[in-house]
Amino acid sequence: MITLYTFTFISMALPRNLLSRRHLKTPPFPHSHRLVTTTNHHHHHHHDNNNKKKQPLHALFMEAVGLKHHHHPQQEQESESESNFELKRNLTQLQQQLGTFNKHVPVINTKRRSLFSVFTNQPPEHDTQIVNNKKREPMVLKELSPEMEVFLELLFQMGYFNHANFAKSKDMFDLSWFDTEFGRGYIKFAAQRFGRDKQELAKWLSGSALKEVAMFGCPSVDRASVFPCKRLRKFFEVPENTVCSKCALRESCKFENQSVWKGDTKILNFVVVMKVLTSYDLEMVHPKLVVPDTVKNSVRKLLKEAMKLSQTISD
Repeated sequence: MITLYTFTFISMALPRNLLSRRHLKTPPFPHSHRLVTTTNHHHHHHHDNNNKKKQPLHALFMEAVGLKHHHHPQQEQESESESNFELKRNLTQLQQQLGTFNKHVPVINTKRRSLFSVFTNQPPEHDTQIVNNKKREPMVLKELSPEMEVFLELLFQMGYFNHANFAKSKDMFDLSWFDTEFGRGYIKFAAQRFGRDKQELAKWLSGSALKEVAMFGCPSVDRASVFPCKRLRKFFEVPENTVCSKCALRESCKFENQSVWKGDTKILNFVVVMKVLTSYDLEMVHPKLVVPDTVKNSVRKLLKEAMKLSQTISD
């Protein structure tokens, strides 16, 4: 039997022209040798084709379903270059249009305004933290007390209504300015500015009357009313649970038994005092709250003292 090795030996011994297809018939190789040789040759050929035609899976899928036509690599590169150029050109145009648009868009001031700027239409004197207020029911305006009427006229004479829209260029004091919710709100604003300017008066106020007001509780459950009263109680070292446990508003109050730690509570802040006094005297209180006459009398007494002290004690 002629083997591969025998054939190799014969081919080396014979002249080259005798090994042509006309002179020599190649003996049949075993079937397994033909498979190996053919398979290897086919593998290399297939590998070369894959290197030339390799495409992403999504591209093959799009070609298969007819969403994309087959292109030669050179055409694809040219198409990709054109697409990139078109994209860059569109982005440049968009940036130019956006720049032109921004120049013509008016700037809208969405910054929230302080209480001072709302009442006076002027810029705020300093940055003020504004707290979001929940929607509330309209204020029920009560009749002004005689003490409050005198106090308001004094504030007018001292210039605390000079920036008020309703009192600008007015030489005469008019109580009708305060027949609206806006006017009542300005009373509290002017009283707080009075307290800020007259801090020296705080130490001369009646301590017993002030403590009685502090011991009663808070006029309402909103934060702006609760924490001035808490500061007042902190100054007199009144425990919060002593007041909150018997308060008629404790079920709807979010600040029950909460104490105050920020700020100097060892000094009687006259602004805090004026916030509390105006809330009670203007009867800006919760509908369920009944203010006893003893507390009302203490509030009016303190207002009288504040007015008298402001005229006798210089700043």
